[in-house]
Amino acid sequence: MKKESTSVLTAEQRREITVMASQVAVEQYRKEAERMKKEAKDNRLHNTKLLMEKYRGFVIHSQSAVYDAAQIDDDLSLESLLEIMGAGRAVSVASIQQSAARTRVLVHHIDRMLEYFKFCCCHSAKPEEMRRYRVIYYSYIADESEQKNFQELADEEKVDISTIYKDHKAALSQLSALLFGFIE
Repeated sequence: MKKESTSVLTAEQRREITVMASQVAVEQYRKEAERMKKEAKDNRLHNTKLLMEKYRGFVIHSQSAVYDAAQIDDDLSLESLLEIMGAGRAVSVASIQQSAARTRVLVHHIDRMLEYFKFCCCHSAKPEEMRRYRVIYYSYIADESEQKNFQELADEEKVDISTIYKDHKAALSQLSALLFGFIE
């Protein structure tokens, strides 16, 4: 009859296994935290670019959204329809009103951060900082008739177009930190 070998771990061996398992778990946790941090930073950069691309539309929406019948002065057929419905001029659409309010808050926040970004760029000793502001301004903020593409900006600034691309990315990164907070 064969004897079964039973292995019993000593207290020292259990401690070593526990220490190694803990180290592996901590390393995995750090890797996952770093991946999530990078992903959050990438999302913020993407969201900043998206906000800037839609900025002029947000401004127009926040200024011209019609959510209350009292805002309409020249539509006689609407007034007649409201009278037939017995609603008078007190009709409003709450969801449009809330959307317009949220958009106004967003535009105000973007405007404040753009002002601060411009201030920082203007007061920087580095000339590329002001160029970065101009890249953002002519790409997103300026009226459509004033807008310039990256090649036009590169020609105006007397730099290579790759510099404009780098400035654009750096400026969006700075704006991202201002709009959403820092991730370091």
